[in-house]
Amino acid sequence: MVCVHKLRRPRFRSVSSDAYVVFSNDSGHWWSRFLHPTIRHCHIVVPDRGRWVRFSRTCESVELYADTEIDIGDTILVKAQVRPCKRNLLMLNTCVGFAKQVIGVNNPLILTPYQLYKHLEKIK
Repeated sequence: MVCVHKLRRPRFRSVSSDAYVVFSNDSGHWWSRFLHPTIRHCHIVVPDRGRWVRFSRTCESVELYADTEIDIGDTILVKAQVRPCKRNLLMLNTCVGFAKQVIGVNNPLILTPYQLYKHLEKIK
């Protein structure tokens, strides 16, 4: 007799239902010249039990940090409410695709950090 357990896909959960999308001018890639001059990268920061948890997707890796304080420096910070995200047939493996999955933005036409910024400002 074989025992089979169905594994469920883990869902993003936090004590807070709010997250912050941090937009910055990261110009370290060849395609950055085609993006908005001041908004070229984004990552997510979530408050959780007295810490700040940072989710970031780069070309090389996915970064996850937990700190008691964050230094946002010369960036734009936008508050976003975390919503459940539908599974999309196509998700870009970029900082924007990763951020959209974490905060639950289901618009497939948002491809750049600037488009995500404009979308979040519009739904405020």
